[in-house]
This record gives sequence, structure tokens and C-alpha cells, in this order.
Amino acid sequence: MHNWNDLRFLIAVANEGSTLAAARKLGVDQTTVARRIGALERALGVALFERRAEGYTLTQRGRDALALASRVEGEARALEEAAGAWRRSVTGLLRVTTTEALAVGVVAPLVAEIRKTWPELNVELLADDRRLDLRAGEADIAIRLGDIAPEPELAGRRLGDSHWALFCSMIYAERNGLPETPTDLAEHPVIAGGGAMTQLPAHRWLAELAPDAPVALRCNTVQNLAAAVRSGNGIAPLPVFLAGGDPSFVRCLPALSMSAPIWLLYRSGQRNEPHLRVFVDAVSERFLSMRSRFAGA
Repeated sequence: MHNWNDLRFLIAVANEGSTLAAARKLGVDQTTVARRIGALERALGVALFERRAEGYTLTQRGRDALALASRVEGEARALEEAAGAWRRSVTGLLRVTTTEALAVGVVAPLVAEIRKTWPELNVELLADDRRLDLRAGEADIAIRLGDIAPEPELAGRRLGDSHWALFCSMIYAERNGLPETPTDLAEHPVIAGGGAMTQLPAHRWLAELAPDAPVALRCNTVQNLAAAVRSGNGIAPLPVFLAGGDPSFVRCLPALSMSAPIWLLYRSGQRNEPHLRVFVDAVSERFLSMRSRFAGA
């Protein structure tokens, strides 16, 4: 059997009674139908039809072959319907890695909303400032800050930009005053990143902006950093969407800020999986709706 597709010509000719009628049914020319029937008979080594002036009549072997071909056609249709259901089904586990600030402020609330519509979608949220390796299977989706190097195995989209500024607490401002120029930062303690946080663009920016400032404390997550600022330990860069609307924070040097692109990445081979598409589309819409908040507008 060299071409399963020839079975549809057998079924069409048997049902329609002639190659001409079968050709109309299949949307091909009559010569193609006759050629494919001949190829099928040669492959099987038996005559399937008797060619008569009034049309094609099945032989006994043709009737046997038609019964088997009809079963194959039924199974093929069942497979096609099942595949359609698989494509529509949104179920399974997605492991999503992102920074702690984005996990708490954006992704976790969004997951709760997504699961109202797709309750069989499960998400494992990995809040970590380390860059987990998607290619090695450490996570399925990454939402990352900063520029990324092109990787052929990964696909994704830019979600927008995260804007960062310098903040201290109300308590700190009352005790120590605020810097009036970037040079004044050398006279104020800063709270720097520790561990993987040192690789975030905002902490590289702080190191360039205030290389001589005394470091009061190092924190390994944005949430710890925010807590340290709120406690009056010093000045630190914080995402505007997190600190801008919080009255316990005071923005220092309002003219200064930096931004870092936000990227959503996943393995290229996963792009057509329904549960991943649902999550990616929902995340993209959420970040689009929050662009003004990320910019501090």
C-alpha cells in the first residue's frame, strides 16, 4: 500500500458509480480519478472494478476493499475530530518564571482571572530574579527585564517597558533630607542588589549613577528591597508601578529614571500549544493595559 490517499478515490467511485461523477464529488478531473484507481489496483494486485459502458461496478475484492477503506475513512475522521478537540482544549501545566515584583504585582492576579475561564490550566509560578534556562526545561515561559540575546530555539514578544526611579521612605526623608543633584547621592546610603539582583538593569544604573555612595544594605529580591526602603535604610531604585502610588515612598531626583524592556519568551516548538497561547495572549493584553502604570503616568 503506497498511498493511503487513494482510498478516497475507491470510496468516491464506488458511491458515485463512475469516474466522472467521482471527479465532480472530489473536485478533480476525471483522468486523475481513473489514474488513482489504476494505481490502487496495481498496489493491491487485484481488480477492484469492472469497467462497463454504464459505469464502474465493484468486484468481490472491490466490495471487500470498500468495507475496509470505509473503516479507515471513519477512523481518519475520528482522528481529525479528536485533533480539533485537542487544539481547542486548554489544559495542562505551565511553569512561568519572572521577577518577584512582576509575579506579585501582575502575573499572580492574572492567573486567577485566566482560571475562571480555563479552570484546567495550572500554572507554577517561579518568582526568581535568576534567569532560568527555558531550553533546558527549567521553565516553559519567562517574563524578563532587560535586553535579550537572540536565541533560535526561543520565540517571544516585547511586552513594553518597566520604568524605575530612585525612592526613599518618608521616615528617611524627614531624618536625612533628599539629594538635590546626582552628585549628592555620594552623601546618602543606598540599598543595592545582591545575588541575581545585581544583574538587573536598575542596579547597574545605580552603580553607575552613585559609584561612591555608601551601601547600607544589599537585597536579593525586589520585595525585600522595597521593605528595606520602607524601613528607612536608604535610597534605592524601585519599579515605578510598585512604588509610584505608595504614599510611604518618596521619589528622589524626580527628573532621573531609567527603563528596561519587558520580554515574554518561550520555546519555539511550543508556540501552537493551546494552553500556552491562552496564557501568552492574556499576559500580552494585561501588560498593554498597564503601560501607563509601568511608566508612572
